[in-house]
Amino acid sequence: MGVNYFTDKQVEELRNNPYVKNVTNKAITYEESFKEAFLIDYNNGMPPSEIFRKYGFDPKVLGERRRVNFVYLMKK
Repeated sequence: MGVNYFTDKQVEELRNNPYVKNVTNKAITYEESFKEAFLIDYNNGMPPSEIFRKYGFDPKVLGERRRVNFVYLMKK
């Protein structure tokens, strides 16, 4: 499996999202407000991909592995 690095353009787009605390070509850190909103929507039955879209993220840009890992960490 390859590593899903962000392009410079994707990094810039993600930086403009108010729910992103920090982003590099390799990693993304989300604001606490996004984590809280994600959990509320997830517990109300909304699928993760829809939640990411709702808050301005392109699920394809994030990649499946990042989305799955994020959901796992939020459930923990």
